[in-house]
Amino acid sequence: MSMPHVRRRIAPRYGSVPSPCIKVCEMDDRGFCKGCKRTIDEVRNWMLMSDYEQEMLIAQLKWRQYEDTIS
Repeated sequence: MSMPHVRRRIAPRYGSVPSPCIKVCEMDDRGFCKGCKRTIDEVRNWMLMSDYEQEMLIAQLKWRQYEDTIS
């Protein structure tokens, strides 16, 4: 029995940047993880982000970390 031709969807390319998680998963008063400085939404969406989005977030996380050291 022949199978009808089925068009397969091409899966979107997800990012491959290593996660910034350092296994210190506790939220601070501002809603940032005390370990990696991501929000809950950023943690949840990490695997759905493109490489570019992940790299942009990494830059934001570095800025958040810096802000914590100067305040």
